[in-house]
Amino acid sequence: MIRIIAVLLALVADETAADTREWRIFRATADVATVISSASRQIRQQPQSAALYIERGNARFYASEYDGAIEDFERALSLDPEAHLARFGRGMALGRSGEVRAGVAAIDAYLEHHPKSSLAYTKRGIRYLWLGELDNARADFERAIELDEGNAEAHDDLGVIHAQQRDFRAAERLFKQAIALDPGYQKAFHNLALVYYVLGRSERALKVVDDALVLQADNRDSVMLKAVILESLGRTQEATALKALAETLEAGDWSERSTVE
Repeated sequence: MIRIIAVLLALVADETAADTREWRIFRATADVATVISSASRQIRQQPQSAALYIERGNARFYASEYDGAIEDFERALSLDPEAHLARFGRGMALGRSGEVRAGVAAIDAYLEHHPKSSLAYTKRGIRYLWLGELDNARADFERAIELDEGNAEAHDDLGVIHAQQRDFRAAERLFKQAIALDPGYQKAFHNLALVYYVLGRSERALKVVDDALVLQADNRDSVMLKAVILESLGRTQEATALKALAETLEAGDWSERSTVE
């Protein structure tokens, strides 16, 4: 079972969309294409507006158009070097596009001007986690929590560090804290179920992964995790059916989701 955990937790950190005063991002209910189109029209009328490029860059990020988002954030910075939100957005988009080290550097620059941003420490920590720099990631998540004890994402991500270092009890505690802070945080339920499974508490793991699936029924990784848990309980027929279902579901973003193999 310990052999499996290295696969399960390889990329388990959750990159939730930033939606705070620090960085505007559009919710799932927004028509992102309309926002991009509207911002483009306004840019043609006000081509020197850094704010409009930031707005379009945010929308492009949300639409997974990372190259376009990077271009918009860089254009905003060329128009206004003090547009720190563009620097943060650039760091987010660079990381998602695979230029993780450059993304870290961009968030470094943002933190020079916003040293008390719990969000920025969280996002930089995730990028350090992608780079395999666990000590840097842990320091950032701990600093994020120090700045904002209500930061559920940082608790969850710090739990990932502990899980990767085989401190499953600490991971369990942190995932529970993330859930207490944000009962709608699906990934924390998934992570907690995964830890229970690794600890041999399959019945408890099944209950928690069901909670995760209540929040997001079509989450491929959680469906697959439930299949593995059911298999460990000897419920092979149900497990086989869920694995077949999982194959029909869209895989999560490489940066956000773990997989069960």
